[in-house]
Amino acid sequence: MRRYSIAGLLGLFGIFSLLVSCGRGGEIHSMPETQKEIVLIVKSKEGEFWNTVKMGAEAAATEFNVKLIFDGTTDEADVKSQIDLVNKYLAYGTNGLILAANDYTKLAPSVAKADRLGVPVVTIESEVNSPEVRSFIGIDNYEAGRQAALKMKELTDSKGRFIILNFVKGSRNAEQREKGIRDEWAATPGMQVVESAYCNSDSTRCGELTKELLDKHSDIDGILALNAAASIGAAEQLRSMQRDGEIKLVAFDNTPEELEWLQEGIIQATLIQNPFSMGYLGVKTAVEAMNRQSVPKKIDTGTKVIDAENMFWSDNQKMLFPFVQ
Repeated sequence: MRRYSIAGLLGLFGIFSLLVSCGRGGEIHSMPETQKEIVLIVKSKEGEFWNTVKMGAEAAATEFNVKLIFDGTTDEADVKSQIDLVNKYLAYGTNGLILAANDYTKLAPSVAKADRLGVPVVTIESEVNSPEVRSFIGIDNYEAGRQAALKMKELTDSKGRFIILNFVKGSRNAEQREKGIRDEWAATPGMQVVESAYCNSDSTRCGELTKELLDKHSDIDGILALNAAASIGAAEQLRSMQRDGEIKLVAFDNTPEELEWLQEGIIQATLIQNPFSMGYLGVKTAVEAMNRQSVPKKIDTGTKVIDAENMFWSDNQKMLFPFVQ
């Protein structure tokens, strides 16, 4: 019962309430504070990357004593379903929201709605074009694209014809990674992008598209696959066509399949992120925002180029397997 309700009752039954309180020693017992809740909504509930994000978030939820709800769509291209999920949890009454957005602009109204309701929003992995976002936690995707481009230049002696296998058209991460590649190669005439195509983060479709592109462009020197699904699809197809090693593959992320193919020489290098840290720092930062603490506007979780030579270095092992430390 709220204090103003008690005050109202005292006004009507002053003498009776005074006698009761004296009889009980005048003690007032407050209800214990309930555990706060944070909802983590990701692009897709499937895949190694998002499972690792979840592990990091769960570790932080235990440490900071908050209840964590993990949810997401089954398709990274399904923006409407993600918006519906955000609205559902806002109606339910969560205390904080962590969002890996499926769209840079279309999720902005949902973030504004959360802010009006007093629910702080932290974004991870993908940004949202909204000033109401308290903090973004993730990599610099433009710089990651540049690093991928530099590695491919090294692998091919700064010349060749290349395919960019991208994921979701319109995704800010996809656009920034590809822009980093193209800008890095702008001053190197020998590095030519013959085609860029999207496979919607479906590894089966990414493999099919890889075959279509290689049938169309038989003299390709390399493929840059810009997320895990694209990397897995491209690697499987190169192996199936027996063109692995002949066509250089620079990938993204560090699924178990990718690390195995890295050792086998099907993938020459991969750009790794730190999804465990994204999940952990997402919860930590959301808790701080819920407690009205100042939080950084951006936290760069870093990326690194991993190849067969450096993948067993101790520092790189910590990035590849952060959850076993």
